[in-house]
Amino acid sequence: MTVSRNNDIVGYGLLAISIGAAASIAGNLFVQGEVLFVWARELLQPAFAAASLNGTVLLQALALLFGAALILQIRKRFGVTDWSGPAESMFALQYRAGPPLDTRIGTGSVLAAFVACGCGAPVGQYGPVIHLGATISQALRNRIRTPLRPDIMLACGMSAAITGAFNAPLAAMAFVFEVMLRRFTVSVIAAVAVATASAYSVDHALFDQSVFLPLTIDEPNIQHWAIAFTIAPLCALVAWFYIRSLQHTQRWTRGLPVGPGVKLGLCALICSLLGGLAPELLGLGRQPLQDMLSGSLGIGLLVVLLFGKILLTSACIASGFYGGIVATALIIGATAGALLAKGLMLIGIADWTPLLLLNAMAGVAAAVIGAPVTVTLLVIELTGSGVNGLLVVVTAYTSTWLTRTYLSPSYYQGQLDEILQSSRS
Repeated sequence: MTVSRNNDIVGYGLLAISIGAAASIAGNLFVQGEVLFVWARELLQPAFAAASLNGTVLLQALALLFGAALILQIRKRFGVTDWSGPAESMFALQYRAGPPLDTRIGTGSVLAAFVACGCGAPVGQYGPVIHLGATISQALRNRIRTPLRPDIMLACGMSAAITGAFNAPLAAMAFVFEVMLRRFTVSVIAAVAVATASAYSVDHALFDQSVFLPLTIDEPNIQHWAIAFTIAPLCALVAWFYIRSLQHTQRWTRGLPVGPGVKLGLCALICSLLGGLAPELLGLGRQPLQDMLSGSLGIGLLVVLLFGKILLTSACIASGFYGGIVATALIIGATAGALLAKGLMLIGIADWTPLLLLNAMAGVAAAVIGAPVTVTLLVIELTGSGVNGLLVVVTAYTSTWLTRTYLSPSYYQGQLDEILQSSRS
């Protein structure tokens, strides 16, 4: 009996290690692949700029239209009518009696997100990477016989994919338990920890990892604590506006009497025109974050970036440029923080840009996805600013509580509620 149990434990461990390695590599390839798209656009940009005064706009329009055409082919090839993402993974984890994940739709959704991010649409990578890990785990379970519960396998895949893609193992594990599973057992924790460790090891062995946005902030003082509390209501309001924008835009586009190709094409043209006026509105947003830290973006551009990012991301996701909302929530939060810092400097208050940017990133993103612990750890791991972890926790938790209590459920919770309602009808 003991021998059999030990064999089971070894088998579970090897399976978790395998899932971790596979999902880590897949997550890395997803993120690194986007770099090739960006490199290609940057390579072609001088030629287009020299050929026409509107060359940059033309190049971006061609990239987005090309992406739209590819996404339409993906929809057709994989038989996708509605994209699948983290909410579908949540449903599969929390309601195991329901149908398992559809790996065909999951694969198509991940490929569509890869194309959308690569062609410059203002959508994120986090959500698709989560679903990529879940899809890999589901595909593996479909091919092999294992007594390991499906929810444990899905959890292992998601945590590993996040770890590999973003070099954030602590945030990855926190996300799985805080948002996806919402329960803790020794067996699940052990399996997810093994898969995450495997992913982290593979990630650092095969890929060059660095801190996404290095931030240096002084040791917290009484002023910093006051800021952490007082900006939370602002973060909650911005998060609420973003959630509502996403929800209402999707509902509105569903009622339009046009096909998916028209929606994608119109959205591509709108993004191209607005991106020509403010290039910071498009893409994944790393350079705008650097510019915010350096203080090179003026108040007017920050206002445009704040509201433009919310509206364009909402339009892209609603029209069919499938992608994530976590990265954009971080950028939107950072923009709100940078805008507040600029306003305070105008009235003679010291430059607190790094602190406000860090805390607002966490406050907005935490409220949007309903995961203060996850976002706190993610922001710390992405910025390397562990000394300010408690400050970030204060803003993230307060903002999430205000949003959930007085304004709106998180975006993921809203999606899950819709899936549950649909499954019962």
